Amino acid sequence: MQFNTYLENFSVLEQIQQTSIREVILEHKSLSRMGKQSTKSLISLLDAALSCGLSPVLQWDILITEQTFQHCLTLLNRLPLAKFHAIRVQDLGAAEWIRQEHPELPLQLIVESGNHNITGLQRWVEYFGPQLQRLVLSTELPKSVLLEYSKTLTVPCEILAVGRILLFYTPRKLLSSQNFLTNSPDFLEKKLVAGDQPQRQFPTVENQHGTFMFHHRDLFLLDYLPELQSTSLSVLRLDLRHLDLSANWLIKMTELLESFDKEKCTALKSAWPTKITHGFFRANRTDLAIERIKNPHLKDHGETLVAYVVEAVKGEHLIILARKTFPFAKTLQGITPEGRECEIATEDIQTTDGQPVTEIVSGNLYQVPHVKYVTAQTLVYSRSE
Repeated sequence: MQFNTYLENFSVLEQIQQTSIREVILEHKSLSRMGKQSTKSLISLLDAALSCGLSPVLQWDILITEQTFQHCLTLLNRLPLAKFHAIRVQDLGAAEWIRQEHPELPLQLIVESGNHNITGLQRWVEYFGPQLQRLVLSTELPKSVLLEYSKTLTVPCEILAVGRILLFYTPRKLLSSQNFLTNSPDFLEKKLVAGDQPQRQFPTVENQHGTFMFHHRDLFLLDYLPELQSTSLSVLRLDLRHLDLSANWLIKMTELLESFDKEKCTALKSAWPTKITHGFFRANRTDLAIERIKNPHLKDHGETLVAYVVEAVKGEHLIILARKTFPFAKTLQGITPEGRECEIATEDIQTTDGQPVTEIVSGNLYQVPHVKYVTAQTLVYSRSE
């Protein structure tokens, strides 16, 4: 298993040289959503990385409109693409352009945000063929799924092991009304606080590409390094771009990455400048929240449930859909979505075209007089004798 990280300046390069990391990711400010390098500084870093025996990879991860695509092509034509060991892309249009125009350039496809199923991932493997060097998988995949995917897919896979977790992105500028010029190096960062949970401060970055909100805890999976090494994952990414360079975090990780030590890992976690999380690595239980937010008054489908209210016209009628046969000319009990209990009389039950009813048939619609507070989605039950 190997590790890669981002190369932002020569200070980071000095630290990388003291580690076992060999692959570095370079970002141009017009090609990458978090990039800060101009063309001149990017080429300088590229040449320096090559002279140090590193494998530089160009990251082109912005989502592209037609206008920005043409600007990107102009820029790419000025970059020495042949010097890069690979190019990383997220936008499928960019990936297709590389496939057609630069089939000699290895492709690393970032599928963190839109491809979570094995069928879709295998389709990209087949489509891009030998040019596809790696898939960068989502942080939302738990360990069991990562294990399955890394063994099933025929190309190497990468995941984020340490770094910020992106929660939200928009191309709009949400933090200020300032209009960033194209290729502006300016970054505006604030911490947005949840109104009901002031202890949660979400780092939010605004730059020329838009606004990015991150989780208030950093993803940190190094304490699961032995388990990660037992999978077929090929690369773990260390994203330390938001940390203080003077703290030498990469150097502090060196021994841990080369030979795992639980005590050193605990010490590193304790010294980490922000709170940390394992994200979905142990399990992705986001589907449990769906059960918690379901309306409890719409859940009970017991034996006494005989109908649903599908329409309520104030002062006129209710339209109910019969779920099963029930004796009419009796009072039924309705429970509204808000939990209010109401009596629904069926002495004057009719078909929807106003015809008298002699028998209730499951699946048919019927009309009864309107009842105050009853709305669509009200459940109708037969009353116990």
